[in-house]
Amino acid sequence: MIKLPLPPAFMLTLWGNDEAFIDKYLAETPGYYTTGDAGKMDENGYLHIMTRMDDVINSAGHRISTGSLEEAVNNHPMVVESAIVGYNEPVRGECPLAFVILKGNGTQEMSVDEINKLKNDINGRVRQDIGAFCRLIGVIFMQKLPKTRSGKILRGTIRKISNQMKFGMPATIDDATSLDAIKESCVEWYKTLPPECVVKPEDVEQDIILETKDQ
Repeated sequence: MIKLPLPPAFMLTLWGNDEAFIDKYLAETPGYYTTGDAGKMDENGYLHIMTRMDDVINSAGHRISTGSLEEAVNNHPMVVESAIVGYNEPVRGECPLAFVILKGNGTQEMSVDEINKLKNDINGRVRQDIGAFCRLIGVIFMQKLPKTRSGKILRGTIRKISNQMKFGMPATIDDATSLDAIKESCVEWYKTLPPECVVKPEDVEQDIILETKDQ
């Protein structure tokens, strides 16, 4: 939220609909402008924008904020950053799937048993902090996550890749190779799932949106 009054040249209304502007951005938080973002402040006073407040997944009949799930995962002492998206599982519906960046060298110097234990620890933290109903269907360790040049994680694109859906190359992506890393990691993760839980790829070609200029 941003405390009123708003700075000069800030958004004043929605075109032709003052009432909708008030209802959406001002009515629920008197005295403040509602940005719709969710975040947290760390022990050093830095503010971390985590996700949108309306960024939710439906899992086993529950609406779960991916921001709250990421906060639980990020509170693990070995985790630097994470992105959680909904994976379309036939029984539970959208199941939380975590893409996680670790501190240091990540899993490079860890044994298979140590990696599996860490995955269980992270999942256990989610079960403890949020609830067993939103347990993670998987934890995938990454070296990097797809982001825009301004640092926003491209969760929508990650979700489409993990569900083998058609996706467009984001025009503002900072490092396009990070999408290949997500695809390769998902292919390996599919091998750990029962065959009936692996989503079928869409029978379409990927759209490529060429970037024409810096944004």
